[in-house]
Amino acid sequence: MADENEMNTGTVQVDESTTMAELPAEAAVEAEEELKLSELLILATLWMLLGFMLWFYLSAFHGYPARIAVDAILSQILGSHFHQVVVDPGQHFLFQVETTIPFTFRDGTTEALGFIVNPLVYSYGLPLLFGLVMGSDVSWLRKGMILLIGYVTITAVQIWGVVWQSLKMLAFNFGSQTHQIVQEAGISDSAIALGYQLGSLILPALAPIFVWVLMNRPLVEQFVGWQAEQLDRKRN
Repeated sequence: MADENEMNTGTVQVDESTTMAELPAEAAVEAEEELKLSELLILATLWMLLGFMLWFYLSAFHGYPARIAVDAILSQILGSHFHQVVVDPGQHFLFQVETTIPFTFRDGTTEALGFIVNPLVYSYGLPLLFGLVMGSDVSWLRKGMILLIGYVTITAVQIWGVVWQSLKMLAFNFGSQTHQIVQEAGISDSAIALGYQLGSLILPALAPIFVWVLMNRPLVEQFVGWQAEQLDRKRN
């Protein structure tokens, strides 16, 4: 009986030592598999270059929903003074806003007013988000989901920016006649200034970052070195 107990004890000691030896090895493998911040930056930069090319050359396609939405919104705001938003025939990534407002140009001719808006100014966050998502180590299904959510979010930002830039140009770029039309539509100069500044300076830069951070919480926690549960414990 004593010999059997010694043999069992020896077996347990061997198993425990083996387990203790395996744990550091498994932890080392997991540490090696974790994506480092430097690796993410390099991968995101490379993917972003591809993203910018796709974003520019496919702008006529991914900008289509924004153009349709802007057309509907401006039609609602300006009423009969608005005609349509079309793709510029010379450069397909630009929007051409056409109105029914008679305008006298410098050469003396009077025609319906139209002007150009560049929607890409408000959607440059799309290739930025593309680079961050493709550089991260999540599954392909999750990458597709994040890109879809990001596309919807950035398209909304693009719609906001184009609408307020169009109203800003009508109010301040073409004289008192068009300014009065915008005022009669119930859009004040202060509202135009606020909407335009948000759409051109703040929302395009923050939208892709917010989407990526909120959809990649575990990866962000890994980089900053804390978890939300730990922060809650410190507060309590």
